[in-house]
Amino acid sequence: MNWRDAIEEVAKYAPAVATALGGPAVGGITSGVATMVTSALGVRNSPAALVSALEDPVKRETLVRLNNEHERELISIRLQAETAQAQEETKRLSEVNQTIRAELATEGWWRSGWRPFNGWMLSASLAAVNFGLVAVVIRDPTQLQVVVEVLIWSVVAQGAVQGVNIKKRSDDKQVMMGRAPTSFMDAIRKGKG
Repeated sequence: MNWRDAIEEVAKYAPAVATALGGPAVGGITSGVATMVTSALGVRNSPAALVSALEDPVKRETLVRLNNEHERELISIRLQAETAQAQEETKRLSEVNQTIRAELATEGWWRSGWRPFNGWMLSASLAAVNFGLVAVVIRDPTQLQVVVEVLIWSVVAQGAVQGVNIKKRSDDKQVMMGRAPTSFMDAIRKGKG
């Protein structure tokens, strides 16, 4: 049995206690609630012990009383846990954004060169494909269909990657010039309107 199962059982008798127990586990807040509740009931700090305590009418009444007397505090504990979790997530996203901004601010050969490199590789691959097709036609023309079927997927995949690269590079240039990038569908809508 895990704490989620125990929370479902506790919620039947003490919803505020269940709310506090079910909060995010940030900073040990909910584990502190679990310790407080199980010690108030005089049971071991485990989900199974908490659920089995609910079968005892006296302990169940203690839990209900704890719920009623400390409802605001229990809900406040849950809100504190959620606030702490939101702050941690905000901090994490802030660090990710700083990293992304730092990467975008650096001007290196790889940042500006990987898209053109991909274009050159596509060109080299297409040249190799053409030479390969010529070799197949010269050596065994009956194998041409098999070779073409295999090569089509390679060319289509590389072409798709290159198409996305060209589009994103164009978007980057528009953003650097202070314009919002447009999509193909934007151009169609603009043409109709």
